[in-house]
Amino acid sequence: MNIDQRLEQLRSLMAERKIDAYIIPTSDPHQSEYLSDHYKEREFISGFTGSAGTAVITPNEAKVWTDSRYFLQAEKELSSSEFELMKMADENYPTVEEYLDQNVSEFGKIAFNGNLFSVREYKSLSESMGSRTLVSDIDYISDLWKDRPDLRNDKAWLLPEEYVGESTSSKLSRIRKEMEKNSYDYYFIGAVEDICWLLNIRGNDIDFNPVVLCYMLISKDRAYLCIDQNKLDGEVKDYLQQNKVKIYSYDYIFTLLKDIPGKNRIFLDPTRTNVAIYDAINSNVKISTGINITTNMKAIKNETEIENTKKAYIIDGVTLLKFFNWLEVGASTGTLNEYVASKKLHELRAKNESFVEESFESIIGYKDNAAIVHYAPKNVGSKTIGTEGLILMDTGAHYKEGTTDITRTVALGNLTQAEKDDYTLVLKSHIALFLAKFKEKTTGERLDVIAKYPLWKAGKDFFHGTGHGVGYLLTVHEGPQRLGVGKGSEIEFKEHMFTSVEPGLYIANSHGIRIENQAVVEKALENEFGSFLQLETLTYLPIDTRPVNIDMLTKEEIDWINNYNQKCEKVLAPHLEGSDLEYLKESCKQI
Repeated sequence: MNIDQRLEQLRSLMAERKIDAYIIPTSDPHQSEYLSDHYKEREFISGFTGSAGTAVITPNEAKVWTDSRYFLQAEKELSSSEFELMKMADENYPTVEEYLDQNVSEFGKIAFNGNLFSVREYKSLSESMGSRTLVSDIDYISDLWKDRPDLRNDKAWLLPEEYVGESTSSKLSRIRKEMEKNSYDYYFIGAVEDICWLLNIRGNDIDFNPVVLCYMLISKDRAYLCIDQNKLDGEVKDYLQQNKVKIYSYDYIFTLLKDIPGKNRIFLDPTRTNVAIYDAINSNVKISTGINITTNMKAIKNETEIENTKKAYIIDGVTLLKFFNWLEVGASTGTLNEYVASKKLHELRAKNESFVEESFESIIGYKDNAAIVHYAPKNVGSKTIGTEGLILMDTGAHYKEGTTDITRTVALGNLTQAEKDDYTLVLKSHIALFLAKFKEKTTGERLDVIAKYPLWKAGKDFFHGTGHGVGYLLTVHEGPQRLGVGKGSEIEFKEHMFTSVEPGLYIANSHGIRIENQAVVEKALENEFGSFLQLETLTYLPIDTRPVNIDMLTKEEIDWINNYNQKCEKVLAPHLEGSDLEYLKESCKQI
């Protein structure tokens, strides 16, 4: 079936129950950012492959909402079907709620699969829909998707404490202290990356996210893990039992929740708990909500995680240096394209003994393709890489030592003055945060202004986040903190949090630029005015100075880039030889 045929069948099912609108989010039962193929329902129904978006189907229309990262991609992918792109955060387009309010009658029915809808989303929708009926037990996609991919059954694996720095028992003890402080009798966790962090296990259930699908329920004296037990080998089971974790089947979580005695209090995160789970809780149980306790805990890295992540960045820095040397030599042959480059990078990373997998699909865009923020090259249609213009590469990897996320924009030859000026503005934006010292309790929204000031001063801007937390061999996008505006930007930055710093500038049909380092928040100084923090880079890979318009930089900015590249040479040189070492030295020359 093509997309329009799927829509026709879906509408037939909707008509049987007189459903006026059916919502299909980008989600799984754990509200994960990235999904296993089994749960890519919005992609199945619409053909849009981006990692974020919501589809809404009515008897007469089909819409997909997504954010600015995917506008160009969505326009292309939706063009051959009835689906229409709705641009999020664009005043010319209604929100999902506004659209439903305008297109569903006062007593109409709006349906969705409650296993894939978060409690927060449900409550927000309920508050805005008035007298309309919300039906949360309809799974139309399972009826339509005949060749749906199976869930994976790979074994989970244990990440030893020499890598993670803390036992599960210790983490459970800290959680229970937080529960006691807030009078919580139970704590439910639906976020799989939080559970994997807590239990020191990893898995292969989702591409680019080494996690295993599971639920947890923690009481004052017991911890229950609900998981497909076929995924646990003897070593993992032994570790969990030693740490007093009881193991049950995946669906047994519903029984555990129903059996909680009335008048107890349970804590859960409404953004990471689905409606079906929420509805299973005994109605006499008191429910408290907020950000997962584990999310706040894992955002503060311990010394072992910090030191191991530094090692991961040396491994990845060496690998990327070799890759860029190969790329620049190969560009002159006219035989390379973006897809071939992505495969070569995977090949080089996989040679490292501790490599696990990429931390996201590599973004490699040459010239105008770099203006597509989340452009991923495909085997068919990739642009040939030449010896002029800019190439943007945003890539990352999971190693046993930690997770990396690096973006570099590199000059492959002659540039226009506009490309040089834009590159320099992005570099100034990047440097601004690394030069900054900021008070404790400073939020991501306030730090975002510091980064964007050089661009705003020039009348330019970008529309993705300036930075995000990074997990430790977990998800590359990790909360709760965020550099930018919107959800997460109100979170205060604290010592030993990780964040990316990745300003950019994108000129459609011309060029795209982004420069990204990962940083750890460290204490800068303390005096009579209070405690101040700063960002210390974890990433060591030279920043290309060939596109720089040096007249646009201050002396302080020139000193920063020279010092940074010198440090890169010092850190990476011992691991390189031959032409790779020469390439490093050339890349680190002072300006």
